[in-house]
Amino acid sequence: MSGLGPTVGNPWPGYGLRVRLDHPKAKSLAAADYSCPCGRAEDAVGYAEVEALVVRFGRHQRDECPLPEIRAKAARHYAALQQSLSKRKRK
Repeated sequence: MSGLGPTVGNPWPGYGLRVRLDHPKAKSLAAADYSCPCGRAEDAVGYAEVEALVVRFGRHQRDECPLPEIRAKAARHYAALQQSLSKRKRK
């Protein structure tokens, strides 16, 4: 981590994904970071980098995390997301 990510939850941020977008038109100010209970952590600054980080976070938790309870929770979340996306297409 470079320390440039958002400061949501400091001084004890905990685990999860934090994304900060101060203004929708100022996309260069986007920042995000994540930390996983398995010990992996990353951060990114800039709109495209933040988008990529969010995707990497989801894939890490669903496919790569060594903790089975994290992978199971992420699989349930992904299944619910897929179901909600398929419902939107039917309308």
